[in-house]
Amino acid sequence: MAKWDELVQAVLPRAGGRLEAPIPVSLLDAMLGVQETQLDLLRGLRRDVRAFERGPFHTARQHLRAVRSEGLPRDVQLERLRAARESLKEALALEHDKARQSLLALHLGLCWWLFGAERDAREWTHLAHRSAVEAMKEILVDASNTPGLTRNRLLDPALNFFMFFTSAATLGAGYLFWDRVLSRHTGKVMGRALTQLESLGDYVDALGEIRLRLGEIPSDVARYELTHGVDDRQSVARITIRKLINDREAIYFNGRETRKVTWNDQERSEVLTRERI
Repeated sequence: MAKWDELVQAVLPRAGGRLEAPIPVSLLDAMLGVQETQLDLLRGLRRDVRAFERGPFHTARQHLRAVRSEGLPRDVQLERLRAARESLKEALALEHDKARQSLLALHLGLCWWLFGAERDAREWTHLAHRSAVEAMKEILVDASNTPGLTRNRLLDPALNFFMFFTSAATLGAGYLFWDRVLSRHTGKVMGRALTQLESLGDYVDALGEIRLRLGEIPSDVARYELTHGVDDRQSVARITIRKLINDREAIYFNGRETRKVTWNDQERSEVLTRERI
């Protein structure tokens, strides 16, 4: 089973012109070998993996295996590679989940790279990078907006009834009890989200490295970091995705708002922004 770093290392500069250089066998092997790694990623994100075990994506993998076959004439190899590319396009057209879209776009980009089509490869891997970051944002938004005490559809009616028939002192004790219960629940939700984001973050890092190996300018390839804080019970209380723009600027997203932070040797400033993280 190939890991993300093995896929990164298999992306080597293409020698020769478009469709002229030999198809890199090491990259084909890495693309085929990364299947279990991407299935593990999707399962960890609680995503359905059936689309990656059957249908157009499965057909694309069969074509890629055929390209890998020894003794296959060059024209047949290219025909199979084109067929794999078309199957990946078909799979992507049917997909709505950002994480799965990213994996499909990555495979499309690498197929174009196998052809020697550098511009197309960069465009698709850029899309893969962007979609993976969007998947991270969706996870953080969901975790950060977990229903609290006043948004629980079952607890609210019970709490209103309780408030009507009890004293203020009893009400205060009951509120604190439920606040602790929901705080524990929130901690579990945030902890699970952090685990998912860290796994997805490894993939996002690999995509950034692949884009650099495809020849993109380093300043055009955003870098992302995850930070988190804990409460007094050591439960995860907050998570932030940070996009590093340069040595003096970064954009932070906490699931509810986006802030742009600028600093120098004397001061630091923060402003709300609509810039994409």
